[in-house]
Amino acid sequence: MADLDRKNELDIVQIRGDLKLISQKVDALKNNDLHHIQKSIDSINKVLWAVGFLILGQLAVGVRSLFFVG
Repeated sequence: MADLDRKNELDIVQIRGDLKLISQKVDALKNNDLHHIQKSIDSINKVLWAVGFLILGQLAVGVRSLFFVG
């Protein structure tokens, strides 16, 4: 019975260690990786806005030339 209790205690200690490691990895992912992902999304967002304005400008030039021809 004592061996079983000792084994259970060792298993509990191992599980607690695993939980602490998982917690550290989740914190690293949340704090570090999400920041880099957010920076990438922000740069993609800026590029999309720039392309949108370019398309809008080209559309305005096309409409102007369509109405004010000759």
